[in-house]
Amino acid sequence: MNTKVLVIGPKDLVELVITIGQSYSDFTLLPAPYKHEQETIDVIKRRVDEADVLFFLGTIPYQMAKNQNIAKPMVFIPSTGTSLYRTLFKIITETSFNPIKESLRISIDTLPNREVEECFEDLEIYPEKMFLKTDQKADELVHFHYELWKNKQTQVAVTCVKSVYESLKGLGVLVFRVLPTKSAIRTSLDNVLLEGKALLQSDTQIAIGILHFNNLLSSLKKPISEYGEQRKKAALQNILIDFCEEAQAIFDWSERDEVRFITTRGAIERTTRKYKKAPLLDEIAMKIDIETTIGIGFGHTANEAEVSARKALMKAKVNKPSCFVVDMDGTVFGPVGKDGRLKYSLRSEDPHLMNLAKTAGLSIATINKLLSFCECFGNRCITANDLANGLGLTIRSARRILNTLENTNLAVIVGEEQPINRGRPRQLYEFQFSKESVRSDFIKKY
Repeated sequence: MNTKVLVIGPKDLVELVITIGQSYSDFTLLPAPYKHEQETIDVIKRRVDEADVLFFLGTIPYQMAKNQNIAKPMVFIPSTGTSLYRTLFKIITETSFNPIKESLRISIDTLPNREVEECFEDLEIYPEKMFLKTDQKADELVHFHYELWKNKQTQVAVTCVKSVYESLKGLGVLVFRVLPTKSAIRTSLDNVLLEGKALLQSDTQIAIGILHFNNLLSSLKKPISEYGEQRKKAALQNILIDFCEEAQAIFDWSERDEVRFITTRGAIERTTRKYKKAPLLDEIAMKIDIETTIGIGFGHTANEAEVSARKALMKAKVNKPSCFVVDMDGTVFGPVGKDGRLKYSLRSEDPHLMNLAKTAGLSIATINKLLSFCECFGNRCITANDLANGLGLTIRSARRILNTLENTNLAVIVGEEQPINRGRPRQLYEFQFSKESVRSDFIKKY
């Protein structure tokens, strides 16, 4: 397997990385340059399906992508103090300033404060004033450097961000750009190589899928004859054969109303496009009158995969017809192929989440599911109907959860929503899942 790596960053850095990366035979580097960091998400949306690994040439584009919950390995070149040595040498050789002989007023962004200070100490450079900022927003970095320079608090600005460098140059600021060293690029490429090998290992994990048919020997609309039942089973078998051929899977009728198939994780991720589509479920629904639920599980052994598949099937039955996936670490994906697809874990060791669960009297899995729903829903205020539709619950269950959260101060009623049709107004709730909310409620209780 030759790993395909999407290289995302400013054009000059992308070209440098491509040149250095030519010595690596285990992956193919795909250039994806941008003019400004704000284009990062658009670049990813256009090109993400081409790549196995995303490689970011800076911390800002990496952080932007990280917040998008992208289901692909990501590597970035970190900004380190060692890159600053070359920049300081350029200041000495290309300007009238010599920080070794005379004090210098300088502003520096992105680099870790401690590493910057150690770099200056190693070179025995003691600036008159040094302003440091590690903010991740380009426009704020421009404002930071420009205000200091305009007020004559600094003589030179140093930035790690190309768009900031170009903006400051346009404003007349004496500015230098920190570029990663070739050794730093090679180190990051080695990390890309490791991600590729890990991807190959995960690609060959065992995947087991279990299909449960709720009306295999009957019809949702009307009773059918024995011949009709046989035709239905034959049509279903043809669909399964086509799917298993594409996914390189083998299948068997383990029970009267169940089919079990076994393949690899890589095959499942390719056929579902990383859990964005559920082609098998869609085809059965479109061609045959059978209500189907599918659970898929991964594992190093068939037993591990089977256990995860059974957990996934239980969740799919609650939201039937649907398909759910449970990963080896307990992470749940689903419903696969539907809008509002959630990703959450069945367990957690995060103290904050454990406090949330304890305060609300809910399971960790429910708390994780609520957090995933909040992220997908994209609105601060929700109704019981929103929660029921998003989590596949009954209205009664959704109301019970919201009432529990309200009673423990983890949700507050902030308004009402009038349904389009006639009916009682629906209460709007806002979750209070910050650490401060949990801490204050804990103090009230104890």
